[in-house]
Amino acid sequence: MNKHYPLDEAFRKKLRDFAPEPPMHLWEQIEQERNWRHRFLNKARQHQPLVVLGGAILLVGLSWLAWPIQPPVLQSFPVPLSTAVASLAPPEKESVSTLPRLQNTAPPLINQNGSPALASNIIKPIALPGTNTSSEVTAGINAEAFPAEGQMSQEQQTVAFSLPEVRPFRDPLPPVLPTLMEQETEKEPGLLKNLFSPEPKCAEFGHGVWSFYLDALASPDLSIRQMQPRNPEYEEYVQSRRETESNMLAFSGALRLSMVSDKGLAVRTGINYSQINEKFTYFSGSEEIIQYINRYDQDGNVIGTDTLIEVGARHKVTHNQYRMLDIPFLLGYEIGKGRLGVSLNGGAYLNLLFRQKGDFLSPQDLRPVSFDSGNPDAYPAFKQQVGLGWYGSIGFAYRTSANLQIVLEPHFKIFPKSVTRDQYAVTQRYMSTGLFIGLRQQL
Repeated sequence: MNKHYPLDEAFRKKLRDFAPEPPMHLWEQIEQERNWRHRFLNKARQHQPLVVLGGAILLVGLSWLAWPIQPPVLQSFPVPLSTAVASLAPPEKESVSTLPRLQNTAPPLINQNGSPALASNIIKPIALPGTNTSSEVTAGINAEAFPAEGQMSQEQQTVAFSLPEVRPFRDPLPPVLPTLMEQETEKEPGLLKNLFSPEPKCAEFGHGVWSFYLDALASPDLSIRQMQPRNPEYEEYVQSRRETESNMLAFSGALRLSMVSDKGLAVRTGINYSQINEKFTYFSGSEEIIQYINRYDQDGNVIGTDTLIEVGARHKVTHNQYRMLDIPFLLGYEIGKGRLGVSLNGGAYLNLLFRQKGDFLSPQDLRPVSFDSGNPDAYPAFKQQVGLGWYGSIGFAYRTSANLQIVLEPHFKIFPKSVTRDQYAVTQRYMSTGLFIGLRQQL
């Protein structure tokens, strides 16, 4: 500052003890810039011993799983020699019948020159049923009735017709050696044996028989609210909110698609809408209300302002509404006997939208203020999304016809995270329970 002007020094001394309060939106922008990586690293630093211990346990577990695996020994796998012998002259048609071995009982033939014939050992053919034996030659033919050349050709023909039919020789298949994967599977324990199965099998889901159902459900709900102060100094404020707010009847509706196997496994998803209703009641026996009223002339210009002060009792009643839109991801198991079926379901609820509207006490002066997710000027206390919730139920279904069932399903739902922002003085969580009533149509 310029010391030649004492007025500047006076302002500096007067204003040095005053500091502007940071606006709410500034902290919100800072929180938005901190992504999930910053939050994850901060939590990891806070729980560093647990993170180190978990990493050590994971490393030991992986080492234990990988330790039994040993490299295969190549010497334990001999290569067999091939013993297949190809037939030199395979016949055109393979004989199916089995012929017995025949003995030669005919005397040796003597040709005209007195020397034994070439075909000295002639085998008598066996006449099979259905065959022509007119061309067969037996050993009783007189050798003198034919010349030598004719006898030679006849003997050759006899030999050609009497020789047994040659069948191809088939070697037995060589023994199949166990593969590398099979031998390693026999050595591994039961945990890793399934991982190295030489014949993997597909998962069996009741031979692929699945049924599809469409559920239309509605439920009256009872909501349970839990509020805790973020700072001990707001304990009185939390107590004031509990005294001025009360629960009312809530409700929810769901449209779900279910896929059920013949083994009883069920997978469900869809859309779910729920609304929590509360009543805010405020009464003040002596309260001062100041109103400023502008006075205008004929042209619409402000010519003055009147101040109106009202002192008296104030009574305010507001119905607060908290609306949620969720997508369920549920797994279940169903059993049935006759027309009656019972199911057990559980899973997660993914919140898509969270909208609010109503009044509550301000943490600054304990006077009523409005909150509205659709009004940017309202008090910013609640989030736009709640996060992940948990769901559980027991369902009862009664079959009225071939494709229609009546469903009764007691259920509960809980959202572990707070629905209020981190800058707000109070954490607020909800749990609800109710009874779904509706119809199930098989598609």
